[in-house]
Formats: sequence, C-alpha cells, structure tokens
Amino acid sequence: MPEDEVVRAGQLLGRRVYDARGRKLGKVTDLITRLDADGQERTVAVLVSRGRRGRLLGYERSGQRGPWLLAWLAKVVHRGTREIPWSEVHWSR
Repeated sequence: MPEDEVVRAGQLLGRRVYDARGRKLGKVTDLITRLDADGQERTVAVLVSRGRRGRLLGYERSGQRGPWLLAWLAKVVHRGTREIPWSEVHWSR
C-alpha cells in the first residue's frame, strides 16, 4: 500500500504480511501509531502474530502489568507476536 494512502484499520487487521523476500510473517493483529509533526496519527508499525488472532489486551507490549495469570496466559497464547516497522511490511508475495 502506498505510504500516503488512507486506509481503515479494519482493512488491515487479519491481513497476511510478508517480508521483502516474500516469506510470510503472519497476520496483522494490531496497529501502532504515533503523532507526526502535524499532529496527525500515522501508522508506524504493525503487530504480527503467526498464531490465532484474538484480543491482545495490551499484554503483548513490554511493561504492561496486570493479574499475573492473565499476563501469563496472554504470553502463551500470543507467543511469536512481534512488531514490524511499517516500512518493512509487504502485503503480497
């Protein structure tokens, strides 16, 4: 997708993404945004998971705290979830 194209989050969630060599990385489970110099939200990375897609509840992010059992369960269910910079995301092989 072109960098300046406007896309809804719902169009990206669940889509397969690939690396530059065409290897499947997984499916998009979340978007990471930051404010740019103009105060506009910009997607800077995606969270990709090879496993099932489901609610992450924020436990996949480092530094998040909560009930230890939920944190442990989320870690097990979502192991392999990783952050891919937007510039490295490829939508097709």
